[in-house]
Amino acid sequence: MKNILILLFSVISFSMFSQAKLNMETLGDFDNTIDEWSDIWGYTDEEGNEYAISGTQDSIYIIDVTDCSKPQVIYQHNGNTPIWRDFKVYQDYAYSVCDGSSCSEGLKIFDLSGLPSSGVVYAGSKVTWFTRAHNIFIDEEHGRLYACDVYKNGVKSDLVILDIALDPTNPTLLYQGPLDGGYLHDLNVKNNIIYGSYYSGDALRVYDATDPSNIFLIEELEGMDGAHASWNDDEEQWAYLIEEKANHTINVIDLSNLDDPNNDIEIVNQIWDPLESDNGLIAHNLFVVNDFLYMSHYEDGVKVYDIKDRANPVIAGYNDIYEQNGDSYSGFNGTWGVYPFFNSGCIVASDDLNGIVTMQLDWTISDTCTPVVKINKSEPGGTYSASNYLSSDSPTDQNSPTVYQAVHCIELLPGFETHKGQEFDAKIDECLPNN
Repeated sequence: MKNILILLFSVISFSMFSQAKLNMETLGDFDNTIDEWSDIWGYTDEEGNEYAISGTQDSIYIIDVTDCSKPQVIYQHNGNTPIWRDFKVYQDYAYSVCDGSSCSEGLKIFDLSGLPSSGVVYAGSKVTWFTRAHNIFIDEEHGRLYACDVYKNGVKSDLVILDIALDPTNPTLLYQGPLDGGYLHDLNVKNNIIYGSYYSGDALRVYDATDPSNIFLIEELEGMDGAHASWNDDEEQWAYLIEEKANHTINVIDLSNLDDPNNDIEIVNQIWDPLESDNGLIAHNLFVVNDFLYMSHYEDGVKVYDIKDRANPVIAGYNDIYEQNGDSYSGFNGTWGVYPFFNSGCIVASDDLNGIVTMQLDWTISDTCTPVVKINKSEPGGTYSASNYLSSDSPTDQNSPTVYQAVHCIELLPGFETHKGQEFDAKIDECLPNN
């Protein structure tokens, strides 16, 4: 019971600030500065160790979250004091940009290939095309980095496209220039197709950038108000878009007609689920993993929606890691970003005031498996761990629903197969196809 008591103590101590939660468990947190944190991304090394990449106003941090309950800083890089930072990863390289009048860092590049045995190597900063940028995105399949709302010497460009496939530490320019009117605030790119959120243009615009010298508009969906960020499902048939303004709903967009010249993409639903109050809440960033939509909601923390029915998301879990506001919503403090893509199931979020918070979804949620299975004894009824963070010294019924769900959907631990029976086989077969 020792491990359980330790976990309960840590959860209770953190819960002084975080009480509102559903089907989510806080595992750990890290904050070593009074500076505000901004966006967050992740990286997994060749041995399966997992790292969060985030930043404050004066530093970039790489944090080992392999043990999700114990985030540990392994690297810190000091820089300017911008308003915010943004990060993405390509192969074994992390890329960073910052925004705000004090930012002059350009595109910072970090070589992560030495992890875990050796350290992170700073590969330098590229300021050839911009010194500040609001957001970056990487189309990993094609090795292209996209930066939007960039500045150099006071001159703004809507978009910069860089080739990082040939040499990740020495990008080459493919395009720099405008991308229609309005403020291109954020973008995601899949297979050379740009999904651009235009904050002042009040639209989602979809472009084909296969030929960077001839980028053309495929379709525009107007009627947004402060379009901030969007993300698509794995099939590229549905998109979800956040408007970064108080009390604005999240748009559910049917993309199925994107390639049909006779029909348009359209908003088919809007969702909004404030935890304490519907007066002043602002959503921020969002991502889709399998049948779940993850959102960072500033003062409402992290929210997770079940989107098996793509057009009708249903709240599945939440973790309000920013409880300082109580039920009074007043602005942009709270959860900036969330990274839900680790194979282990560890979810990491960045809160501008509370730092890095790690968590996991409850095993009872359909289509979701706890991070790790560990069978400690070969005989039936031996001890087990439903995840890295909960364990039991008491004999356990391997036919119980808890153990059924205690499977890692991506990678089973060595030796697990020798201890599982037909019941486990059936559950694994059921779980694996969803991933």
